[in-house]
Amino acid sequence: MPDVVNQLLATEAALDKLGARSISVVEAEQTIWNRHVIVRNRRGSTERRQPDTRRLIVGQRDGNRALTLVIEETMEPTTWPLVTGWVSTPAERKILERS
Repeated sequence: MPDVVNQLLATEAALDKLGARSISVVEAEQTIWNRHVIVRNRRGSTERRQPDTRRLIVGQRDGNRALTLVIEETMEPTTWPLVTGWVSTPAERKILERS
């Protein structure tokens, strides 16, 4: 079953990380309502639970700026906490274009 994200929850730590990259929480939330793709976080460490619980959303905010967000699975299947995010790399934008 594919992952579905209807709501992102942003902690203070996540807001700080996004703010350091000039990304607002509003922009981050726009990615789930615009064109996006959800992929497994392949960079997660095998010693931590990240490989199974974290995903990447590569999506467009209003205005077509592509963002990549790290989110983490919770007990609620459609609500995901936001961990961090950045402006998508060219490789990440290609993943979005192919979807």
